[in-house]
Amino acid sequence: MRQAVIICVHVLLSAAFAAISGLAAHNILMSSLSTARAEMLQTYIRVRADREQTLFDEARVLTEAAEAAFLRRHELLVADEILDEFDALFPDFGDGTRRSHPDLFDGRVMPGADHVYGIGAFLGDGVAMTPEEQRRYMAGFHVVRAFGEAHLGEFSSLYYFTPDRRVVIFAPDRQDRLAFYRYEAPADFNLQADEDPRLFSEDTNPDNAMQCTQLSRFVYSDGGERSATACRKPIRVNGELMGAFGTSIDMTEHLASSLEAPPAGGVNLVFDRDGNVIARGQTLQQARAIGINPVEIMSLLRDDPRPRGVVGSSGSEFLVAFSRIAGPEWYFVSVSHLAGIKETATRWGWRLGYFIFVISVVITSIRGLLRRSHLVRAFLEPQTPKPPARRYVPVTTPDPDGGAEPARQPPGPEPQPPTAT
Repeated sequence: MRQAVIICVHVLLSAAFAAISGLAAHNILMSSLSTARAEMLQTYIRVRADREQTLFDEARVLTEAAEAAFLRRHELLVADEILDEFDALFPDFGDGTRRSHPDLFDGRVMPGADHVYGIGAFLGDGVAMTPEEQRRYMAGFHVVRAFGEAHLGEFSSLYYFTPDRRVVIFAPDRQDRLAFYRYEAPADFNLQADEDPRLFSEDTNPDNAMQCTQLSRFVYSDGGERSATACRKPIRVNGELMGAFGTSIDMTEHLASSLEAPPAGGVNLVFDRDGNVIARGQTLQQARAIGINPVEIMSLLRDDPRPRGVVGSSGSEFLVAFSRIAGPEWYFVSVSHLAGIKETATRWGWRLGYFIFVISVVITSIRGLLRRSHLVRAFLEPQTPKPPARRYVPVTTPDPDGGAEPARQPPGPEPQPPTAT
């Protein structure tokens, strides 16, 4: 019975030691693998986000350069000298508006052997334009045709517009040939989008910075399969709004390419400024099937002031790498699931715990067997020396008959010689 109790105690101690070791190994491995995954995501999001940001940085450079060129041309133009040219380029359409001359899109030779093409214009209430307004639109026209052609390989369009329903566009590759603005738009057509008041207001855009609209369908596309964003920069001189330059960017293929090659065990997503998912690497049903909740992810991003970084989900199920894209104020997000890391850490934790348990039990068993062996125990136990044999010396005792009979007495201590005093 006592031996069985000892065996049970040894087994329980071995199991406890193995469990503690396995749990410690699991936690250490989980922490190490999560840190490695976070470092990988930091590198990944930096490279991918820089690529996403480059497109809007180029749009910002274009609109800022167009603004500077506009201001230079506006100073050089004289209102009285451009009236005839303005009437020739933007004739009265007969409904109170002015539209661009057909040759401005098909191709027109300007004075000085200059060639103009790909231009469409819609000027609401054009017949009522003042000489100063005509002067501004002529400056915008020259900037749009020059800068638009120079950057045609980078951007498909460049336009100058004002909130009073007037626009001049360079877009030679448009499939509709800008027919809507040149011919089809009604006289009361409102160019302003829902986001234009935010763009032009000094309260919401005091720095006159370039801002981009939310994704929207092309005006000439009925299917709505392609999406675009418009990036616009307002121009102010001494507080007076002079208009804005903008470019429309087709985001369909760009967003599709941004979702390619997600991190291991994860998915790429793009959120707009309002937290809506505008692109994802898989369907919403697939994302929810593995536990990705866009609302939870967006709540994490809004609470983080950094321009980019890596955060963990509340349940530590995911690592979320994000980068803010200036201009449209979008979020490029890579979500990496930690299920694979957890499985690896758990598997190796169990293996280590099982190995330690088996080793501990084996060592305990061997030790018990060795202690039960008489030969080994005799070899291991220390040998105690035997005490020396006692010597007996004969002692004579007087015999009543006058003889002496020896008697055996146990030896005592040997007498010591007297010491001198």
